Amino acid sequence: MAVLSWLASCGAGDGVDTTPLVAKVYDRELHRSDLEGLVPAGLGEDDSLAVVKNYVDQWIRQSVLLAKAEKNVETDFSRELQEYKNSLLAYAYERQIVDQLLDSTVRFREINEYFASHKGDFLLKNSIVKAVYVVAPLKSPVVGRLKKIIEKPLFRDEEVMELQEVASRHGLNGYYDATAWIPFVTLQASVPVTAYNEGLFLRQHRTITLRDDSLFYAARILDYKVSDDVMPLELARDNIRLIILNHRKIEILNNLQSDLLKEAEEGGHVVRKL
Repeated sequence: MAVLSWLASCGAGDGVDTTPLVAKVYDRELHRSDLEGLVPAGLGEDDSLAVVKNYVDQWIRQSVLLAKAEKNVETDFSRELQEYKNSLLAYAYERQIVDQLLDSTVRFREINEYFASHKGDFLLKNSIVKAVYVVAPLKSPVVGRLKKIIEKPLFRDEEVMELQEVASRHGLNGYYDATAWIPFVTLQASVPVTAYNEGLFLRQHRTITLRDDSLFYAARILDYKVSDDVMPLELARDNIRLIILNHRKIEILNNLQSDLLKEAEEGGHVVRKL
């Protein structure tokens, strides 16, 4: 590819950029080496050329604007630039210390304790269910068996496996992960039930069987939580882990600042005039 070969030939000189000039605006120059890594791998010739041209066009526009600004804006940005540099430097050092000291192991006990004391922070916005379902052609010979399985008084792992086995043998669509929480609306997208009051519906319907002009739907709701219920711990666990780690980072940084301040003050390096 011509564009990629052209870019691949880029090479930086020692001090002065000796690669071919691509564009120039007043005393600002854009060289071929400045385009290294610009084109993503696998991009076609036409798209690669478009990426390069767009970058060059934007560079020219920006350079024209900067040239005019340099002549007409007298504001001194040295203070802002120094403050920005200080912020970057402090952030880099803090990140280095956190990487060295942070214990990233969060134990189940810590997660459980945090969840128990902050349940009000983990309320559901929408109803969720644990459910399995299967969809079959209305004229399928296994409709009766599916209905019988779904409506069994006891619905255990054996019934889930039986439902999945029948569905698989006859090429039927369904969902059989009885341990996963899914949004109730996800179930409704496959099993078209109407629930004007979700809480009331879920309390009254653990078994769902219905049909339309061509399909038979069978679902078993194994567990449910409605909006404003406390979410199950397994759904909150990852978020709680991040919260605990963030608290640890904050503690590390607070201790770091306190220790550095104490060290500087004890060494006589801090002078307060106010």
